[in-house]
Amino acid sequence: MKGAGAFLFALLASGCQASMVDNPQAAALNLELGASYLSQGRLELARDKLTRATRQDPGSSEAHRVLGMVFESLNDAARAENHYRRAVRLAPRDVEALNSLGVFQCLQTGNPSQGLEVLKRAAREASDARRVEVYTNCGLCELPQDSANARRWFRLALELDPRHEPARLFLESLGAHN
Repeated sequence: MKGAGAFLFALLASGCQASMVDNPQAAALNLELGASYLSQGRLELARDKLTRATRQDPGSSEAHRVLGMVFESLNDAARAENHYRRAVRLAPRDVEALNSLGVFQCLQTGNPSQGLEVLKRAAREASDARRVEVYTNCGLCELPQDSANARRWFRLALELDPRHEPARLFLESLGAHN
């Protein structure tokens, strides 16, 4: 681990990141840094590192997905959607990419029916543990238009995990107990 820190320092100090193209190791490092900066709310730094990661490894669906999250946080919906869609094109069965695009479409684009279709794809690909979260997101997507269908999604989530607090709370807020 000490060697990785020295490598990171040397890479950052030399500024050679910008010149690396098709370098998966450098891309992975920039992805990790970008995700860390995003979690700290340092959005410009996150954007810069993740943009580098997508240039260094254009086929990284994860880098595009996380960059989409950064652009969404920066209120740049067009770029966010572009990166979410690119992530799904690169990894059409990736639950995280599908979930991110679906939630974005439900909340940001004014096209909840399209977002719900993407979330349904994510649910088909997900393990049971991850499917609970996707079902809850489906319920949230449906909630503004159809509370009966939203209840159905929340109940499906609770069938998989009866202790899933978000689904339970949303279902209770609709006045429907499991």
